[in-house]
Amino acid sequence: MQRRAFVRLAALGATAGPFYAFGSRPARAEEWYDVVVVGAGLAGLTAARTLMNAGKTVLVLEAQDRVGGRTWSQRVGENDFIDIGGQWIGKGHDRMYALVREAGLQTFPTFTAGQSIFRHRAHNKRYQGEAPPMGLFALLAASKAIQRLDHTAATLSLDAPWQSRDAWQLDNQSLESWIDATVANRKARTFLKRAAEGELCQPVSDISALQALAAANGTGSFSQAEKVQDGALRDRILGGAQGVSHFLHRQLHTAVKLNTPVSFVTQLADHVQVGNEHFSVGARKVVITAPLPVVAKIQFTPELPEEKRMLIGSMTMGTVLKCHAVYPTPFWRDSGLNGASTCLDEVVELSVDNSVPGSARGILTSLIHADRAKQLLRLSPEARKQTLLAGYTHLFGEQAATPLVYHDYSFSDNPWVGGAYSGFFKPGIFSKYGAHHAKACGHIHWAGTETALQFRGFMEGAVLSGERVARELLVLLKS
Repeated sequence: MQRRAFVRLAALGATAGPFYAFGSRPARAEEWYDVVVVGAGLAGLTAARTLMNAGKTVLVLEAQDRVGGRTWSQRVGENDFIDIGGQWIGKGHDRMYALVREAGLQTFPTFTAGQSIFRHRAHNKRYQGEAPPMGLFALLAASKAIQRLDHTAATLSLDAPWQSRDAWQLDNQSLESWIDATVANRKARTFLKRAAEGELCQPVSDISALQALAAANGTGSFSQAEKVQDGALRDRILGGAQGVSHFLHRQLHTAVKLNTPVSFVTQLADHVQVGNEHFSVGARKVVITAPLPVVAKIQFTPELPEEKRMLIGSMTMGTVLKCHAVYPTPFWRDSGLNGASTCLDEVVELSVDNSVPGSARGILTSLIHADRAKQLLRLSPEARKQTLLAGYTHLFGEQAATPLVYHDYSFSDNPWVGGAYSGFFKPGIFSKYGAHHAKACGHIHWAGTETALQFRGFMEGAVLSGERVARELLVLLKS
């Protein structure tokens, strides 16, 4: 699996029109709260619960008909489930593990027993262990490059990477150009670019080296972000990762209002009004947890500061297509395979055995990222399904062609999320405006995994951002 193998080697403005038309002034708010939270993902629910437990009145407004944001789990049988969104927790994800325990949920390890497959030029090679069999020189070149990436990432400031030495130069250099200048071996370059795009979900030509390095540093290292054993991809949550959000929702109960998109935020001297043409509430403070490309659809009065508008107009969400195929049994295990694969020139970039412990069924899951995901999303659903299943047959044989259930999804098709796993800025923006990403704009405060400097793009980052903004508000609300 590419996510494993990588580690094992060691200016648009913010005043775009709202979704709903409304008058020049919003209707007078009939309800008042200490804090209104926009978004019922892990960040918003965590912030709301922390504030409510401190005695504050809180309302959470969610555009969708469910909670969870980029976590979304569905049953595919009596004992089986799939995570359509985020699924992994691992080393350093202390807050997520604590929430899992508090919710009475259980974790189980990512399946790794058996051999993995490395596919290149239409040829499968089985291997055991950490390093894919792509040749000694390619392995050495990739390993050396990863070590250099991790070393450089460790030199950045964790709290303010935009202030680090050489931040401007790194932010104006693409990750692709860094890899090209650093790695001479062609196969190693291809492997590293695919691995990096598998983590960032955007073409390496579009991501600055600074942002990639900062993300790695916030996770521990590039290696840590991709590692299964004792890494960020170590465990899954039994029943689905969305179970944590369901738990938080039950605690907040009526404080969460679903199917309520926010189209305007009007900031006055001592409060804000938030809502849409049908609904308006007042609050002392508002927390916005939506990704910035979604925030661009909200009308702010007065308009946000220039620095924030530059960030909003410069962020692009990642593109990832997640595909699940459910089979009567995990047949690949019968031949000694663990379901994990890494492919350098196939549409199926990687696969993993996502089968549920205790179930007789087998589940293969693959993740396709960046431009390759965009190409697949242009196909019809049936054509996309056949393309993915053909890739599975190349890896696991003809049995893979006929699953009981097939499902794929991309958050790029969700207007309230816009993509996954996270969003990144155009080169040159982060070093100049990064300090304003989580900075309050008057009564408007910000959270969400994009604002996290640790574990950005992971569920842990979302929870940490919710706790951070809640602490921020509790200090201000004392006055």
